[in-house]
Amino acid sequence: MSGTSGTSGTSGTRHPSRRAVGLGAAAAGAAALTACGSGGSGGSSGPAELRFTWWGSDTRHRATQEVIDAFNAENPDIRVKGEYTEWSGYWDKLATTVAANDAPDVIQMDVIQLRSYADRGALLDLSQVDGIDTSLIDPQDLATGQTDEGLFGLVNGIVPHAVIANPELIAAAGQELPDDLAWTWDDYERLGAAITQAGPPGTYGLSAGGLDEPGLALWGQQLGNDFYDSSGTVTLDPEVVASWWEYHLRTIESGAATPASLAVESQTLGLDQSGMATGTIGMQGIWATQVTAFTNAHGSPLALLRPPRQNAGGDSGLFYKAAMYWSISSRTRYPEAAARFVDYLENSTTAGDIMLTERGIPANPEIRERIVPKLSETDALAVSYVDSLRDVVGPMPTSAPKGASAVQATVLRYGTDVLFGRQEPAAAAQGLVDELTASVESA
Repeated sequence: MSGTSGTSGTSGTRHPSRRAVGLGAAAAGAAALTACGSGGSGGSSGPAELRFTWWGSDTRHRATQEVIDAFNAENPDIRVKGEYTEWSGYWDKLATTVAANDAPDVIQMDVIQLRSYADRGALLDLSQVDGIDTSLIDPQDLATGQTDEGLFGLVNGIVPHAVIANPELIAAAGQELPDDLAWTWDDYERLGAAITQAGPPGTYGLSAGGLDEPGLALWGQQLGNDFYDSSGTVTLDPEVVASWWEYHLRTIESGAATPASLAVESQTLGLDQSGMATGTIGMQGIWATQVTAFTNAHGSPLALLRPPRQNAGGDSGLFYKAAMYWSISSRTRYPEAAARFVDYLENSTTAGDIMLTERGIPANPEIRERIVPKLSETDALAVSYVDSLRDVVGPMPTSAPKGASAVQATVLRYGTDVLFGRQEPAAAAQGLVDELTASVESA
């Protein structure tokens, strides 16, 4: 099994053209490369040494290390060293190293943090570094890593919203799987209520929502409202937020969804303890690539559906979220070597064969097509679902600006108050928007 990026010196993924050329803003880094052995192309100083940091599970850790070992073997003029950190401590550690001018060369980046690091000048503009082929990436997907100043994150994986459904619970309620091309949020609630009414005590049709920023983002997209505009100004409409909470309160009050106490408790439970895993929930919103983990935990086949719409024929609100990005530190001594490694992570068949869907559905369509035969049935289902949406997805909403990285915690806090009746939806919505605006403006 061979396959490397077009810049690694051996055969691999086809690269018909180069979109990123020249050193531009990296000229200062290039000067440093000359003094240090041409950025990994050999020289008396030995191979270029790159530090690479990422977060994730043990499975991701092992697979990533395997990719590093393969790259190092194929590129003797570069030596990549991994720095793995769990999610809980990843961002604190990264912030500390960036502040100390000791950031890793290559960084696994998240959409909620990308803009913050890019705006403070901590990341290299990837469009100004030779060696990264972006020609196969859909322009709409590529744009998720851009700001007005350049390309600071190369999208590695994409993932859309979905609804996961338990066909057994739906059938036991005398119902059929919905037509997910036409159903609405009202249909979702009605089906949820039917499941709750037909099931034994402790079984609910829906996992109550109203606590997650991705869910609010989808609702807002369907109503034409983004969290932020391209300049980073908060544009979230309090009326849109209030309508989202009002809907989820209604699903709880009608018995279609779990009580508020279970909804909040679920935020701290592991996936294998969730109602979907234990067979006590009929449907819930997820990111599509979670279907494998839920199915494995549940033990029986689960269905993957498009989310409901505000009205039949209305905007789906769907978009491809960047599962994560590859970024390069603006202070790297080896921009060309770092770019070659990023290209390998993105485009090499070797990396694709090892990582499969561990970092989302590959953004490179050639890699995506190549790995399908190697996937489990549920992972292949997720890929098929992603591909089925290509004609209906819109652009990903504008990335969170500096000061907005805690937005999920803020939504959870206000949402908890609403579900427990401590605040009315309208008041909480205004409070959420005001707090988010103040945080962004003061950053």
